[in-house]
Amino acid sequence: MKDCLITLIGMSILIFTSCSNNQFTIDMPIIHDSIEIDIDEDDIADYKIRYSELIVEPLTLSDGVEGIAGLLQPYGENEILRHREEGSLFLRKLEEIEENVVEPLKWRNTFSRTIVSIVTINAEGEWPNKWDINSNSEHSTYFFGLKMVSVNVVQLAWVEIDINTNNGSVSIVDKGIL
Repeated sequence: MKDCLITLIGMSILIFTSCSNNQFTIDMPIIHDSIEIDIDEDDIADYKIRYSELIVEPLTLSDGVEGIAGLLQPYGENEILRHREEGSLFLRKLEEIEENVVEPLKWRNTFSRTIVSIVTINAEGEWPNKWDINSNSEHSTYFFGLKMVSVNVVQLAWVEIDINTNNGSVSIVDKGIL
């Protein structure tokens, strides 16, 4: 009888939360497949957009962080242009992409750059309905400034992406070499 009551209460909570109009959902979001980006179309990927699950073990039963992040990762010596205060999704004018930049701009090749993420911090595993875009401003599409570095050649490039905040998917809109 006790097991039946617990099951009934659990199902009632599940039905109530799935029918209510709140900002959370119970289902874990999808971890999308990686996207290879070949800027110069030489059949060798220059960058990759990959998704990673993030888990920080809880200190108590009621806390902890679990999430998914979509990241842009350079291959080899390739670099990503970033703005110290605004991250990597600050770019609106391709003219800002220059080989030599000064603070607050900096070229980096050592780390992946978070594009989009979703996080839950409660023990019930309720997820927000919307993914967060790692940008200080909202746009219909976003640009990355890129520097492709090979043996004796440096090429400046860019990629334009679209981000779906409902499911976290990233798609390539356009790309090019300056």
